Amino acid sequence: MTFAPPAAPSNAGPTTPPRMVVCDMDGTLLDETGARVSKRNADALARAESAGARVVIATGRPIWWLDPVIEAGFTGIAVCMNGAVVYDVQAGELVAASPLVPQVMQDFVSALELRTDPLALAVERLGTTIRSCWAEAHYDHPWEFGEFQTADRAALLADPAAKMLVRGGVDSRTLAEAAHATGNPDVSITWSTDEGLLEIAAAGVSKGSALDRLAGDWGIDPAEVVAFGDMPNDLEMLRWAGRGVAMAGGHPDVRAIATEIAPEHYHDGVAAVLERWF
Repeated sequence: MTFAPPAAPSNAGPTTPPRMVVCDMDGTLLDETGARVSKRNADALARAESAGARVVIATGRPIWWLDPVIEAGFTGIAVCMNGAVVYDVQAGELVAASPLVPQVMQDFVSALELRTDPLALAVERLGTTIRSCWAEAHYDHPWEFGEFQTADRAALLADPAAKMLVRGGVDSRTLAEAAHATGNPDVSITWSTDEGLLEIAAAGVSKGSALDRLAGDWGIDPAEVVAFGDMPNDLEMLRWAGRGVAMAGGHPDVRAIATEIAPEHYHDGVAAVLERWF
């Protein structure tokens, strides 16, 4: 969904180049098809990396849907599944993982079902291939490239998962309000589309928390980071970064807390900002 653009943003910004550049994928770095990174955006990231900045992809996508950035030449660290997994693209290895345990998922789903319409569930388990995707037979994936194996609910929630996906018959914000009303302290709740989808991770897991650990390992202060995003699953990341940049077509909640508003993703908004420094 595209949201109405905000008032004209200020382009004022620091003159010192950021030491770390973080980009969401869908609605941020990728073009309108969601299948590719434009040459201008790819070139801007490559220049940032050549200048010594750490370039990180931070996405709700699982590892097996990183193809657009890999095809654009990205070989660095990707924070996937909203921070539940950190993956080294060049090495082809998991760097870190914070999975949900079965009992937490089971308790959360039971409590949520008491507060909303019937639900459909899917999980993305720890792994690097699409064989790690599982869903109930009636789960309707919001993205056309979604391709899950099917299982009943008991089997679905019997093993740890990096992320649980919950579909409901209402919009995502309303579903999130019902989820928060469960009062479950063991989950993190967010969403990246308004089409009745929640993305559930373990407590404390977010793009922001994963990036904070990476930056600490690299000796980078959040003030030295620029991060780009467009949806509520980017909120923690943009609040954490010294310069949090929302896309012009992004969710109102994201634009409201951003340091700056960049042009639309299909107008190479990431590059438009990075070209000040690189």
